[in-house]
Amino acid sequence: MKQESPDKIIELARQRIAERERIEQQQARHARIERIQAGERFWQALFLVMIAMLLLVLFFWPGATLERKLYATVHGLVAQKHTIVIDGRELPVCARNLGIYSAYLISLAYLFGRGLGRAAALPSRPILLILGFFMLTMVGDGLNSLLEDTGRVYFYPPRNDLRTITGAVFGLALTPIILFVFNRVLRANAEPTRPVLSWVDLIALLGLNGIFVVAAHSGLSWLFWPLAFLGVIGILSELFTMHLLVAASVMGYRNAITRLTQLARPACVALITTGLFTGGLAWLRFAGG
Repeated sequence: MKQESPDKIIELARQRIAERERIEQQQARHARIERIQAGERFWQALFLVMIAMLLLVLFFWPGATLERKLYATVHGLVAQKHTIVIDGRELPVCARNLGIYSAYLISLAYLFGRGLGRAAALPSRPILLILGFFMLTMVGDGLNSLLEDTGRVYFYPPRNDLRTITGAVFGLALTPIILFVFNRVLRANAEPTRPVLSWVDLIALLGLNGIFVVAAHSGLSWLFWPLAFLGVIGILSELFTMHLLVAASVMGYRNAITRLTQLARPACVALITTGLFTGGLAWLRFAGG
């Protein structure tokens, strides 16, 4: 039997040590991933439990109708004047805010459905100019409405359909900008060369939000609850998104996520801060009469 030289024995020992270290590092990495995933599952479950509890309170808390509870939920966030009346009932948000926040939800759902959830490039300059114009139309219509409300000279009679239209194009314009910021700040796998909005998408969003505006002013009684929930969920969703951006940034998630589910922990924090902010403003407004 051939006897190995000392140098060969040392080399074999080094190889075995290196292999053992590699295996140990791999095992430690797998264990760390499992701990992270277990932590994610805990926070994901907690987030779902919190959402379920909020829904139970909304639907089953005694002493007030569902319509009144929706009204109270956003009472501190919106003016709740110039509302749309459907079958003798007022929607819980005003016509302009209904347009803004419903368009936010509709546009966000469309962009994710189109596979633009990781897009992180601004639209082309002409599209940005159009989005800027959309925002200015709402500012102009809002100013005109304010002049009329305060008894000053105004440019044209304010109308709820114009409030909804200008609100909807404002919400449409705001949504891709929010998505751009979200992906730039939080995603590790963002697509920095893919625009958040193209001409095709802009035209499609104008069509979808146009259908929404027509539906909102159709007067169909069966649309009351879909529109009421769309407006309330829309404003809470946009507010939650802002709180989530702040919470995730503070908690060290900048450019760190590859899946939205990884944001479960800051999402729990954001849900609490959103609830406190919304409830606190509503309480102050009710207390002030």
